[in-house]
Amino acid sequence: MTLNSSTIKIRSGHEYEIAALFKDDDILLQGERKFGEYQISIARYTPSGWSATVPPLNLLVTNYRLVLQPQSRRPYPPASIPSTYVMTIDDVEFGQRRGIQLSLKTGHQINMFINWNQTEQLMNQLKEMLISPVGTAFKKNPAENDINRLIRFISGL
Repeated sequence: MTLNSSTIKIRSGHEYEIAALFKDDDILLQGERKFGEYQISIARYTPSGWSATVPPLNLLVTNYRLVLQPQSRRPYPPASIPSTYVMTIDDVEFGQRRGIQLSLKTGHQINMFINWNQTEQLMNQLKEMLISPVGTAFKKNPAENDINRLIRFISGL
């Protein structure tokens, strides 16, 4: 992937506007369907209460996985969390804000803020992802370094 002032060029040779980070043809696997795309912020607890981290992340929900990618000038490869790694999804309140908490099989929790009018829609799509059968084209065990890279990035926010 190469980046210039207004476009992203990926391996296939396609160029896209920077605002369109998830192009279906390039990111979806065979048999994978896109449920929704959101902008989220990781919710982190501090001594002064819950706060949103910067930069926000793009979140793509499919029938197989969650795909996360930071919104930043520096290009980051997307990180995938297979649906089989998600244990629970909860609609929670972080102080005065509503958010979503994902519990993963690795023992990690991802707390996220989302636009208040999209929380219910995202919750429904996450539940739909969990009950969708995982296709044979999808690698059930993601690369360990993908998950560790996502954890390092979130820890550094």
